Amino acid sequence: MPMEAYAILDGGGVKGAALVGCLQAAKDHGIKFIGYGGTSAGSIVALLASVGYSPEDIKEIMIEEINFNDFLDGTDKDLERFKKFPKGFLTSFFKNLFLWQNKDLIDKLNEKLGLCDAITLTKFLLEKIKDSPKVQNSNSDLRKKIEKATDINFQDLKKLKCDPLKVVASDLISQKAVIYPQDEGEEALNYSVIKAVRASMCFPFVFTPVRQENGSVLVDGGLSSNLPIFLFQKERSIDHKPVIAFDLCDEEDNIAAQTNKTKEYQLGELLGDMLATVLESSDDLLRQVIDNIYHVRIPLRKDIDTLDFSIDKEKRKQLFDKGHSVTSSFIVTNLFVWKQAKNTVERLQALHAPPRLVQPILKTVVRELEESPRLSNCRSYIMLPTDEGKFAVVYQYGMDDDPDIDWEIEMNNGGAWSEIWNNRKPNLQNIEVLRKNISEYNITKAQVNKIPKDKKTTVVVPIFDWKIITELTDNQYEEFQNSNFQNFQDIIDQYALIGILCIDTSTPTRDILNSQRFGNVYRSIMVKASILSGILR
Repeated sequence: MPMEAYAILDGGGVKGAALVGCLQAAKDHGIKFIGYGGTSAGSIVALLASVGYSPEDIKEIMIEEINFNDFLDGTDKDLERFKKFPKGFLTSFFKNLFLWQNKDLIDKLNEKLGLCDAITLTKFLLEKIKDSPKVQNSNSDLRKKIEKATDINFQDLKKLKCDPLKVVASDLISQKAVIYPQDEGEEALNYSVIKAVRASMCFPFVFTPVRQENGSVLVDGGLSSNLPIFLFQKERSIDHKPVIAFDLCDEEDNIAAQTNKTKEYQLGELLGDMLATVLESSDDLLRQVIDNIYHVRIPLRKDIDTLDFSIDKEKRKQLFDKGHSVTSSFIVTNLFVWKQAKNTVERLQALHAPPRLVQPILKTVVRELEESPRLSNCRSYIMLPTDEGKFAVVYQYGMDDDPDIDWEIEMNNGGAWSEIWNNRKPNLQNIEVLRKNISEYNITKAQVNKIPKDKKTTVVVPIFDWKIITELTDNQYEEFQNSNFQNFQDIIDQYALIGILCIDTSTPTRDILNSQRFGNVYRSIMVKASILSGILR
């Protein structure tokens, strides 16, 4: 079974060939990407992959076919002059003379806010979509329509059954990131893919911004998020697939030596480092709070400039090889267990945590409940959502010899398991009622018969993302510990569910409900669920 994931590709200007090496390595190791997100140069590679080009095809395009200088539409000499601006302005004793000598360039930037209109790049993107495998393999009517089109929108990609594509641009007016397509509505899908990618890779001052009818001025997506790992959060809340984020960065050698050269550290370097700090720190914080993110850092040579549009084929090949080798090493080191997974349960364990980290907590839950005369004859297990829209027992304690150790049930089963997923509150499932009224539940008789006969009640508790604990105020945490969670809904509704913690017991449901221990049972289990959430992220 192939490993499925979403790919996030960051910006890097002409260094995008390294991203192609990353995709090639992922393919070599059996990873199948089911969606592509990108910003800046990453959005171009993401588009090509989305419309069906293989990593081998994209390598040919990025290394052998493209002449990056052509994308400048004849403004390459202006770009070289522009790159000398900070040094020339700050070091010249004759600043007025410097400005006068470059007056034509300054006037152009003042008028158009960029040197190049990206006409050649736009044509390139359109041609590549028309020649793509998805178009060439589509039905004749759709293929003819696309081949005659002067623009391609996200709706067209959907009709072509392309892998989902999302790209990020930055709106200078609202000072916010803009994600395309913005939703699955008809108006959003009718937005131009070409324009979205053109905006995402619009490096400030090099390419003219994309101006919208609503007044927005769109430029490089890297200004708002250079590694947008959040792009497929909605889809991942349903299919629970991981993200592999490919991050191009500079090699870290000689950093200390460079930062010690304070005499050479001038305004140009200060502004650049301030911007880089804002981008890197915000993306780094996101990586810490979004689960199932595999972050692959690709350290590249510092002598390859992001704006070196004259970069030769040999350097591009080196970039590809670097991306390939680093990604291969990362997969072998970090995704070995995931690669070796033979079934759904093993794959979920690989994505969340090894059983050895989870089972001691489940054991503690059982012992505490049994020793404090609350519940009798307990066992505990965690059910996680699967790709097929089911809950599966993924971790367990006390079920080794039970027939339902491999239990899988539909997420819309109608019992406490589905209610907890919809209502996000602890619940009880009366197993005796379940056995007598199977027709009321989306569960088969064979599934119910697997449950040991002595089990009468299942206590079902949600496992939320660990942030529910770490981000609470002192008052909220006290409420969390002492309430029966009836008044806690306003706090927990904003957090994602990871899975469900279940405790089966021989104690009848009515005895639990009629007992003053009811609230204590929930509190005890919820505290353990909060611990498990930190492990299962």
